[in-house]
Amino acid sequence: MKESTRMLVPEEEKCIGCRACTSACPEKLITFSEEGNMRSISFPANCGTGCELCELCELCALACPENAISFIFPEGESENVEKQTLDFELVSCQKCGTPFATIRELEKVRTAISEKVPLPPKGDFWVELCPGCRQEVFRERQAEALIRERTV
Repeated sequence: MKESTRMLVPEEEKCIGCRACTSACPEKLITFSEEGNMRSISFPANCGTGCELCELCELCALACPENAISFIFPEGESENVEKQTLDFELVSCQKCGTPFATIRELEKVRTAISEKVPLPPKGDFWVELCPGCRQEVFRERQAEALIRERTV
């Protein structure tokens, strides 16, 4: 590896598997896949190799809500490192059972919200529903409120 080539370094302890980096990367060098109840995010080890834009870009690091991505210039000669992959267990929707978010993502949302408002016990909260079921529950509640309003 050339001394001037940067390496993208994801910090596994900080990463919550939210995929913000995959959306932010204009070169699509950071990828994700989901199979069953697992999500994998793959990062290029030699960021910049064959990608001139990546040498000037740090959008993935800027997009990361956990500051889990950094860039380093390795000292001396380093081996050519393969892609780095982080794996995350997915939580299933409490209504339909579809895996949809990582455990760390949900913990972050719960923590952020609980600082502002008290939360019901686990298992009875919108954050534990997939986006489709959240919309469905919201529509059902709106419809119930309209019916109650019209019958009064």
